[in-house]
Amino acid sequence: MEFDCEGVRRLLGKYKFRDLTVEELKNVNTFFPHFRYSMDTYVFKDSSQKDLLNFTGTIPVMYQGNVYNIPVRFWILDSHPFAPPICFLKPTANMGITVGKHVDVHGRIYLPYLQNWSHPKSVIVGLIKEMIAKFQEELPLYSLPSSDEARQVDLLAYIAKITEGVSDINSKSWTSHENKTANKITVVGSGELGIACTLAISAKGIADKLVLLDCSEGTKGGTMDLDIFSLPNVEISKGLKMKWIYFYMEPLTRNENSSESVLLEKVSPLVKMNLKKKWKLS
Repeated sequence: MEFDCEGVRRLLGKYKFRDLTVEELKNVNTFFPHFRYSMDTYVFKDSSQKDLLNFTGTIPVMYQGNVYNIPVRFWILDSHPFAPPICFLKPTANMGITVGKHVDVHGRIYLPYLQNWSHPKSVIVGLIKEMIAKFQEELPLYSLPSSDEARQVDLLAYIAKITEGVSDINSKSWTSHENKTANKITVVGSGELGIACTLAISAKGIADKLVLLDCSEGTKGGTMDLDIFSLPNVEISKGLKMKWIYFYMEPLTRNENSSESVLLEKVSPLVKMNLKKKWKLS
């Protein structure tokens, strides 16, 4: 794909070092001509927003004799090239994120090259080459065999937003939630999944009250073992017999127009495994 130099230059109208950035992106296009460039709003962890140039595409990764095209997204700060890009995986609906040394649960990529970024020796092409090398050691994405498991990725991302408060760069609607503390969170589930969600949310201290509705037919599965933790502001109740889990969050201010944040997902061993791995539960 031919690099639209003037088009990118116009997008970079407010960048401090526009010419340097354009020249570097021209070099990126020489090695990776399929990247697509656009201006979008990036939401930082402190809820501040900024319109930034970003580009998306795939990078080829050789893993165990096969080549995988890993979808990625690079956000270019307005102080580039003196500040490193912000890098994310960009998985499709049938891909799950492998959390590891270089990738977190949100798909953000962490590399020594980013940490040690220093202009002029650090360049995006060099960053991509290191990214490919690290991903060859451990693939950052995996294929989900069914639509049920694909929906579980949304569940984990939803839990992460509640417990960590990290904004979703693909949705501005979350910025309003990040400035609030949930008054009440109700978890409906059973077994290890119910324990994992309840302990994680309680540990973050983001709710005035946390209610766990146990849907199991008895105490089998371990949900009622939460009693031994004597968690403050946590109530355990028996709920209906079901194999689905809901998350419901009420806003702190009751007199404002509020919208419920609800997610419905099927419980499965994969979800339990990922939750236990994320929160280091035994």
